[in-house]
Amino acid sequence: MPPPQKKTQVEHKVPRATVASAVVSLTIWMRERAAEAPPNLLADERDDVVVLHLSLRRVPPKPTTKPHLLPLPHPVVAHSAASVCVIFDDRAGSGSPAAAAILDAARSLELPVSEVIPFSALRTDYHPYESRRRLAASYDLFLADRALLPILPCLLGKSLYSNKKAPLAVDFTRAGWPEQVRNVLSSTSLYLRSGTCSGIKVGKMDMEEEENVENVMAAVEAAVEKVPEKWANVRALHLKAVDSVPLPIYQVVPELGMKIEVC
Repeated sequence: MPPPQKKTQVEHKVPRATVASAVVSLTIWMRERAAEAPPNLLADERDDVVVLHLSLRRVPPKPTTKPHLLPLPHPVVAHSAASVCVIFDDRAGSGSPAAAAILDAARSLELPVSEVIPFSALRTDYHPYESRRRLAASYDLFLADRALLPILPCLLGKSLYSNKKAPLAVDFTRAGWPEQVRNVLSSTSLYLRSGTCSGIKVGKMDMEEEENVENVMAAVEAAVEKVPEKWANVRALHLKAVDSVPLPIYQVVPELGMKIEVC
């Protein structure tokens, strides 16, 4: 009997050592920047976020505002003191539980749901643009009844969708909806819209460097699986923070006349 053949492990296109080096450099830069900056109560919430920028060769053939969920080994949202807003379907016959039931269940299960807004309130309380803008700025993440997703863009407009806070789907008519919420909280989002660049939140400054590295590696693999043509359509990957220099972790050899864009 011939000896069993060893399984060859497919080499990751993004070397872990490259990611680790970029995370260390970015963490040092972010901490120095935070130490030098004067105290500011109005500091941007994005200042301590590590973002993976994905640059494609070609625009996705079917752009959409619906985000793709990418599971992370170390959740970014759950790691911080996140505030989550739920938009539930209060239309007759929807089958969704009442707002109080959702909020009570979330608190008993220690899910970071801060507010539950009925769908009917969007038509009245949040009709003015300024109200929708304040709503978008008040929460880190929005969840919505799955049945509401197709009609929410018309009601919420650009206030949420342009800030990459598009509500993520949860089926509150099912008994297992808390597990759906946990899955969303343990993931990050990839938006493949009408351009070639996408930003993916993969870490935070107050997370361990190794946690950020593991998140980047996991996000790269999961994101490429969502990209049409997969690696054949990936032009470059960079790690970046607000106002920082983008640090390349993957880049194809440019073809003649091809320009590498950084998101």
